[in-house]
Amino acid sequence: MAFKYDVLKYIAKTRMSSKKRILVEGRDDKSHVKNLLDVLHGGHKVKIDTAEDIKGICKVTASNNKAKIEAVFRRCKESTTHKNLYYLCDREYVNFEIGTKIVDLMPEHTLNGNLALTIGHSIENYFFTEDLLCEAYRYHCGSAYKSDAVVLFRKILPSAIKIVAISALAAKDIGRASFPLGVIGWQDFSFDNDKIYFNFTSWNSKNKTEIAVNFYESYLKISPIVEQTDEVICSRICRGHTAMLLLQRIFSACLHQVIKDKDKLLAENDAKLFSIIKEKNLSNALCESWIKQAKDGQSVYPRELIASVA
Repeated sequence: MAFKYDVLKYIAKTRMSSKKRILVEGRDDKSHVKNLLDVLHGGHKVKIDTAEDIKGICKVTASNNKAKIEAVFRRCKESTTHKNLYYLCDREYVNFEIGTKIVDLMPEHTLNGNLALTIGHSIENYFFTEDLLCEAYRYHCGSAYKSDAVVLFRKILPSAIKIVAISALAAKDIGRASFPLGVIGWQDFSFDNDKIYFNFTSWNSKNKTEIAVNFYESYLKISPIVEQTDEVICSRICRGHTAMLLLQRIFSACLHQVIKDKDKLLAENDAKLFSIIKEKNLSNALCESWIKQAKDGQSVYPRELIASVA
């Protein structure tokens, strides 16, 4: 990609500007934050920049958008000429303490100077509430049985969130952040009363690679820790991209579960159709619901940052 400027040129550029700006990591972050500002503070003149457009100045910043923001912040935080420059970074795994359970050491948003962290792993984690997920899934699902699937999804969501948290932490533990997204489908989940389970019996029969074995061992190790952890904390520590895709596949499993005894072929078809919806389309719908709730004071968002720039 063609970069607009490097870190040092970006700092020089913003030094010349009196406009309030927020530097975010990626283009999806930019879209979500701008749309949030547009609804909460219509007519604002805040400029939103993305680290994705900035060239790094070392090996670390060359391929890490968060590191670029931190590099800019370090150089500008004491500067009176950059008082109108704000920053929003993914929290990732910062200030989570993992012992017999996970403890959230940052239960509320904080501002370090002009730098804010998302309250969860990334900006998508703001979307992982029951009402937001169900509204977006209803909007994108064309099945005649989507209402039944939503009822089931609401029941099993606490256990689903824990599956996602365990999966994300297990992937981190083995150094493969995006695993098992490429090898787990809606067919790999099973139901028992008001809970959903990762069906390792069937999954293991198809996945014999070293990475799959390591993931399985780490999953078993982390499971009891997550099971002792509050659901809200689990929803925050999930890697955002992992959660977006796994929750989508879990809803597909819910569709299959509520239809299969009526029409097996229809159950397979409806589950498959929902599972292949593009992540960006679901993310956009979730963002829209999130912003509407924010306007009504019902959703969590980086209030201190938004209040500071608006």
